[in-house]
Amino acid sequence: MLEKQIAIRRATADDCHAVHDIVLRAIRETNARDYPASVIDRLVLTLPEKVASNLENWHAFVATVDGRVVGTASLSGDTVKSVFVHPDYQRGGIATKLMGAVENVALAQSLRALNVQSSITAQPFYAKWGFNVVREEFYGEERTIVMSKPFRGTSD
Repeated sequence: MLEKQIAIRRATADDCHAVHDIVLRAIRETNARDYPASVIDRLVLTLPEKVASNLENWHAFVATVDGRVVGTASLSGDTVKSVFVHPDYQRGGIATKLMGAVENVALAQSLRALNVQSSITAQPFYAKWGFNVVREEFYGEERTIVMSKPFRGTSD
């Protein structure tokens, strides 16, 4: 079997619907393993639309496989936003390629560090990328892990 080709490109307004659907599916199917139904129900009402509507405001990327949008990741200022991969395509290196694109933008902008508000689900992924836990925040029952990654050669 041939390995699927993953392509990373800047997101466009035309990607809105695909990104919305990816975020919705990932929340309902993947994040639902780590959060109570009340949190998932609240997130599906706002997060897919927020991510889709900010594609042109953030440094947003999409991953495609065989021309189909299967993942997204963005950078807003020094904060990683909305890294989501369609459940059918998770654990195939797509999020890693998306994070590489985000990190390249951060380095090109000479950012000193990257920050992320991680879900419980994504914390191990960000830890592999060198992010460290700064603190935890709670929004009702939703636990978010604030993480940061300093870039080498930077100092306070």
